[in-house]
Amino acid sequence: MKDITLVFPQWQGSIDNEALYHGAFALAEGIHGLPSVQQVPTAPFRELEPGGDIAGKNDIIRQLHEVASILEREQPDRILLLGGDCSTETGPVSWMSRKHGKNLALIWFDAHPDLNTPASSKSGRLQGMALSAVLGNAGKEITETMFEPLHPGQVFCAGTRTFDPPELEFIVSRKIPFFGPGELERDPAWPAKQITKAGFSKVYIHLDVDAVNPMGFKHGKPAPPAGLPFGNILQIIEEVGRRTEICGLGITEFHPGSERGIEKAATLIEKTLPGFISN
Repeated sequence: MKDITLVFPQWQGSIDNEALYHGAFALAEGIHGLPSVQQVPTAPFRELEPGGDIAGKNDIIRQLHEVASILEREQPDRILLLGGDCSTETGPVSWMSRKHGKNLALIWFDAHPDLNTPASSKSGRLQGMALSAVLGNAGKEITETMFEPLHPGQVFCAGTRTFDPPELEFIVSRKIPFFGPGELERDPAWPAKQITKAGFSKVYIHLDVDAVNPMGFKHGKPAPPAGLPFGNILQIIEEVGRRTEICGLGITEFHPGSERGIEKAATLIEKTLPGFISN
């Protein structure tokens, strides 16, 4: 089994959040024993020119092509993504989609569903279109950087608690399951049960740290209240790992802070991808 660590500090999807650039490096440098570390060349932080359907599109497209080249070369079986903004997931998720096809489910831990599109987004931030991009709905140029987009039926949103109207309309019309923080605290096994009931055997897990309650993990941007306790996320992932094979984990939008946060991220990796970190 080949494991790789993809360090991708893309910040352009946020337009102006330099902390995301440094957060990816903080995780990569603070967690020892990560396998086959691959760093994606990323343009350094600067002020982006306004306008266009996706801010920083030229940088982003070039960087996403770099990701595809790395994955094609490395041919990984498991991926750890230490990413900047959420749109860094397009390469890893689409790689696993090509590899596992209809057997793959995606759990999207995020306070927001990230289902805006270039047409509906008011800001042009690709981070708010990240799940749309994974589904092939962020425009031809973004889709062309990917391997195989997912279908809505493969997506399970977790910890989601704020929606823009077009996002909610898409979730309802496509019947995408979403589990609020209250549901997940009452029954951490609920996503695992639904995923196995639907027939999926492989799972990729995306975690935007704003899904986590900052009382126990203060490393995200200001987020809506009532996030998931960090321990609850570990329970949910443990239940998923008992029933399926987890082939990837993306940790995104991590803001640098205390070493304790990096230690918790390492615990999350070990729980999600057993044996990934060497001692």
